[in-house]
Amino acid sequence: MFFYKSVDFNVGIRIISAIFAILRGFSQPTEYIMKKLMVAAVVATMASASMADISIKGDAYLQYADMSTNVNGSNTENRKRINLNVIGKSGATTVVASFRTDDKVAGARAKASNLHQFYITTKVGPVNVKAGDFYSTIGLGAWSKSGSRSDALSLSTKVGPVTLGVHTSVGGPSGLIIAGITYVSIATKIAGAKVKVINNPKSKWTDLSVKGTFGGILVAAEHFKRRSVNAHPIEKITLLHIGGKAGPIKWDVAQYKNRNVSVGNAKLAPLGSMLIGTRARGSTQTAAANVDDFSKILGVALSAKAAGATIKAIYSKNTYGAADKVTGAELILTHAMSGGKLTANLAKLSGAEFDVMNGTNKGIRFDIKF
Repeated sequence: MFFYKSVDFNVGIRIISAIFAILRGFSQPTEYIMKKLMVAAVVATMASASMADISIKGDAYLQYADMSTNVNGSNTENRKRINLNVIGKSGATTVVASFRTDDKVAGARAKASNLHQFYITTKVGPVNVKAGDFYSTIGLGAWSKSGSRSDALSLSTKVGPVTLGVHTSVGGPSGLIIAGITYVSIATKIAGAKVKVINNPKSKWTDLSVKGTFGGILVAAEHFKRRSVNAHPIEKITLLHIGGKAGPIKWDVAQYKNRNVSVGNAKLAPLGSMLIGTRARGSTQTAAANVDDFSKILGVALSAKAAGATIKAIYSKNTYGAADKVTGAELILTHAMSGGKLTANLAKLSGAEFDVMNGTNKGIRFDIKF
């Protein structure tokens, strides 16, 4: 991590930069002008402080996968991603600019670096403010996990033991039909469990989530329901996860149900699966499908530590689509190494109607944070 403390002579530079940011913005479309004005305002605000902390953090991964197609042998894939976060702090205000470079599309590697998050967080009296472009999860992520939000604004405040919030944004995955969303939320603790309700009155959906630990047993549950709006079908998604320890063995059981097999959620990986969730962990090359491809997932995971490594086995019985009965079996080995974490895994889906999915996928991945 790089760390820098600016001194007073940088104040003038920041103010000049703010002015030029505004002037450059007027040659751009409206949305770019808004973003430049926001940045200019932030820079000018931070310039009023005598000192501002600037840090650079990031993470990266390298992964290799042998994807067995069960038809034409196998396909091998190599992937990498570098994520760089530039963070500026002054008082209660934080500015985050996050740059990402990956090679998912080979022909576009030279253009792959992009500013995928750009937002500020601050506090105005008792209200917490987050504004800009960032990722956001609804509830526990059964319907929408780490979804991209553009020109978003999130406000929250505490009233006694209750946290009230409102979120509005333009954009988002079209498959979720959440472009231009505005929703309100209320969260509190009841008997040691965190309970949160999110409601979007215009799109007619409500999300209820509960999470807590009772007697050493983790219990997490979520129920999402969307009424039919503009010919869009009714949606019902439920997620239940319980877990605990029995001696050296950690166990988890999870069930996911999706009434209409809706599209748009590729980042949820139940039980830490590397077979389900193609965009979990940035990208999981050994994943054969996403949760929204299934109407039901029921799985169990067992894990234990041995010789400095963690070994996890996952078995699941699932319904792919509306009626295709399939099973999933996984073995995942993770080991902390100097500077990062090494993961090796085997993932197999069996019984799928489309034979191309019924292969054993093998992968190895190295993650690092800096």
